[in-house]
Amino acid sequence: MYLSDTIQVVEFLDKFASDSLVTAVYKSRGGTLVKLYGSSEISAFFFHLREKIIIPVKNLSAFQKEPLTRLEEGLRSNFFGKITAFSVMKEFGKVVKVETENLDLIIPLFAGKSVVIQDKSRKEIWRDKKDNGLNLLEKPMKDFPLTFENPLFWESWFVERSDREREEEKRKKIEEKRSRILSAINIVKEDIKKHEENLAKFSDFAALLKANLWKFDSSERKNSVLVSDFENNEREIKLDPAKTLLQNMERFFQNIKKAKNGIENSGKRLETLSEELEKIALSDELPAEPKSIFKQKKKQNEHIPYHEFHAKNGRVFLVGKEEKDNDELTFKVALPHDLWFHAKDYHGSHVIMRMKKGEEPKQQDILTACALAILYSKAKKGRCGEVWYTVRKNVTKHKGMAAGLVNFKNAKVIYMKDAAIPEGLVKV
Repeated sequence: MYLSDTIQVVEFLDKFASDSLVTAVYKSRGGTLVKLYGSSEISAFFFHLREKIIIPVKNLSAFQKEPLTRLEEGLRSNFFGKITAFSVMKEFGKVVKVETENLDLIIPLFAGKSVVIQDKSRKEIWRDKKDNGLNLLEKPMKDFPLTFENPLFWESWFVERSDREREEEKRKKIEEKRSRILSAINIVKEDIKKHEENLAKFSDFAALLKANLWKFDSSERKNSVLVSDFENNEREIKLDPAKTLLQNMERFFQNIKKAKNGIENSGKRLETLSEELEKIALSDELPAEPKSIFKQKKKQNEHIPYHEFHAKNGRVFLVGKEEKDNDELTFKVALPHDLWFHAKDYHGSHVIMRMKKGEEPKQQDILTACALAILYSKAKKGRCGEVWYTVRKNVTKHKGMAAGLVNFKNAKVIYMKDAAIPEGLVKV
């Protein structure tokens, strides 16, 4: 909206909305709607600071209520009464003044300036944020031709554009959600395959060792044993030398149980993910977020001490918000087998890379965690530096140590250059 458009709309409002009463203020479509009573032509006027527009509104049904912000709450409390005039303060640029009998509402339609309510002596009653006030223009704004001959056209133009943008945003979110679900499905399928391989392997070992155990002293400790399989072929079974033969056999049966539980749990997870994918395909709507195995229970209004990121491959990264949050993340949220990262010689966030027990980390995931450690530290300006990382169980904290400070051992160091958020990493 050019200055010429703003002047045209404000002149229209001054003609048809003066002598109207302010009856309500609420948030809608990312902007602020002021509902009026007493105008034969319009029901409200709407302004959007980010879009830098003010428009007359006839169809209130196109402007559904949204959660209030500080701006709407302030207007509700401090701006009321009968409107006496609308005008543009051209000496400051696109600044609209809405006058009542006792108060003036100043609306700057450009970034960085506050909406202000003042009395007739220009004493400030309220403002929505701190700034240095309005400055006179050093030179007049450029003159552009009107966008519409009729100022009422602005309403349908804005509503249609807003609807298109919302549909596009919704489409992107659905596609991102679909991509994450497909990635999670692939990971779960890989897990099921591993569990099935373990089930077959340990079932074979357990059955063979049980059938041949009578040949050995069950209290012996060996690296391996040679046994006969059920076709009378000789087979070697690797054992844990720290355990007896009997304990090794019991360990095989425990691994069988773990593999069966893993197949069952992964199957349920696969079924849930497939249902979510089908819901997206059928309804073109976003399903509710599934409960992540990594998320802690969150009470309403509970402070979450970390930012959460998801990679395309399903890997989860947690980044501490502040020094006290670093301690909570590292020692209360992280698991002993997770990986811990921190920018060397810089104040910054602790970064946790979620890991499954016994899992080997992928180099790309390690580099992603290192990039987060750099970008959430004092090293972010240069986007380079060294990063320590180690298993979380190697990180300790002594009583009396300042928030965020820790001791650790067996850490490796990686040097990061031109650290950047990897493509596909999504902040949840």
